[in-house]
Amino acid sequence: LEMVSRDFRCLRSMRVDYLDAEGERQTLTGSGFRVAIHVPSAARNVEVSFQVVGGGPVCKVDRRDPGMPFVKDANDERPPEIFCYEECPPCVQYEIRGVAWRAHISRVSEQIARNGGDEEIAPARSVGPDGRALFDSVPDMVPAVGGIVDLREAQRVPPAPGGAAVRAHGHGDLHARRGEEGLQAHLPEHAATEEENAALLEYRRTLLKRGALAAEDDPFPRYMGAHALRLVQSAKYNMQKAADMMKTCVTERVRRLPIAEADVIDDLRLGFAYWHGRDRNCRPCLVLKLARMGPMLLDKERAVRLVIFALEYGLRFAMVPGRVENWVVVIDMENVMSIVNPMRIGSLISTASAIGTTLEKVYCGRMVWIKIVNLPGSGMLTRAINGVIPSEKKDKIEIPTDVKAALLPHFEPNQLECRYGGTAPDLRPEETYPFRFFPNPRGSVVRDSSAMWEKDADEVDTGAAPPRKLEEGQEVEDFSLHASATLAFHEGVLWDESSDAARARCLDLAQRSTLTPEAASALTQRHGKPAKLCRSVTDWMQTVNPQVIGRVSIMRSSTQQGEDLEVRCPGNLSNIVSL
Repeated sequence: LEMVSRDFRCLRSMRVDYLDAEGERQTLTGSGFRVAIHVPSAARNVEVSFQVVGGGPVCKVDRRDPGMPFVKDANDERPPEIFCYEECPPCVQYEIRGVAWRAHISRVSEQIARNGGDEEIAPARSVGPDGRALFDSVPDMVPAVGGIVDLREAQRVPPAPGGAAVRAHGHGDLHARRGEEGLQAHLPEHAATEEENAALLEYRRTLLKRGALAAEDDPFPRYMGAHALRLVQSAKYNMQKAADMMKTCVTERVRRLPIAEADVIDDLRLGFAYWHGRDRNCRPCLVLKLARMGPMLLDKERAVRLVIFALEYGLRFAMVPGRVENWVVVIDMENVMSIVNPMRIGSLISTASAIGTTLEKVYCGRMVWIKIVNLPGSGMLTRAINGVIPSEKKDKIEIPTDVKAALLPHFEPNQLECRYGGTAPDLRPEETYPFRFFPNPRGSVVRDSSAMWEKDADEVDTGAAPPRKLEEGQEVEDFSLHASATLAFHEGVLWDESSDAARARCLDLAQRSTLTPEAASALTQRHGKPAKLCRSVTDWMQTVNPQVIGRVSIMRSSTQQGEDLEVRCPGNLSNIVSL
């Protein structure tokens, strides 16, 4: 067990009490700025406590709050920080900081063994993917995506289409304008430029000065590590603003996690916020129907929790880092005047502002565009809203008068509800959850040119594109990789070479990632090491889940013959997925 001082404001001591193999109580102590105590493996009922030399005990704090406030008991007193273990723990490191009267344990890490036998430092309470304890951990170790747990409702269609996992960004993809729409350097596809690496290094130094990092080459906290460059880009390379956004991420996101499905199921069934289909670049579409807010109109926290649940669902299941990183939003104002009451204007503004903060700061750089549809009243209201939209956001926000004409060019018809110009049925509030995703968001495909067809006069108005012929290495997209796409896959890894330590971590992870040809080429050119390409679903499966390498082709063959297959997804999503 090791106590590590992260400042030198006062001397501290660590005390370990335990029962030995004979049942006798033993005590070990040590003082200094760095103290290591070896505990026998046979020890039981281990208790670890801390004290300021010449002062009082180190008291318990809430490590989920970036301000590290002291915890108080029923008597309004500060209880001492004591870590208890029934059996001898593995190697544990306790980071301590603060002046004599405010000394506290700021972080706890535990050493665990990986499959290969190597050891790494991990959060003391970390468990398997999507486990509740993973998000109950200290903020620095909370995953960058996820946090929705205990999912019980069956998903109708798994969110991650097979083609999205291996495709590269197309030229028509709006967020291919690097740095403007939140696209950042991810291992699957984009190498960081020299300017971006320099920005990441400056960001590290800023966080070091604020005490958010212990050393310049330390990894970024996990809850924002994969998003570090996105934060910097969204702050327009203002490092102080980017550091403030990092703090907002903790207070507005991390502290609310985990969110169980049961906690928001009633609000989900109101149909206020739901995912429905993808656009032609595979980006999921979030629909917000304001008239369905119901009791959330007067309960800001309730509304924000629901939106966070929906957005975390999108990040955890509908995104593919390096390929699909953004979403699009439709805000439907139909019947919104039915909930507008002069006595409720204040609550409406407060709730709308909180949701806006969540979308713009907590999940920054994700939104490609917003379409505000069915706005009531005359054009005067439209002009008034346009007048308050910041100039830099006007290219992202549109208030169309013809809803169908505005949306259909972005979507295949089967991805949109009829009310928006598509062919999918309009959903009643209670039908919007489980969220709906559909095959072939980029259009149907055929395997040979003889199957290509020309649209006749009756088909021109449907908005559907002609089937695309499969290119070499491509595969049909009417299947899902959901069962094999883990939390780590959806979390993604930032391509970070801002320091030697960061570069070493990046290269190690790159060897285990599903790289597109562009990423593999960049990696080879920079470091002279051949990298494995990912050109097809088969390549992807060989890296991510080789145990089921033969299942995709079996599924595809069976579905082409008209068979309905059912596959059980592992983990928390113990549901049936129809392919």
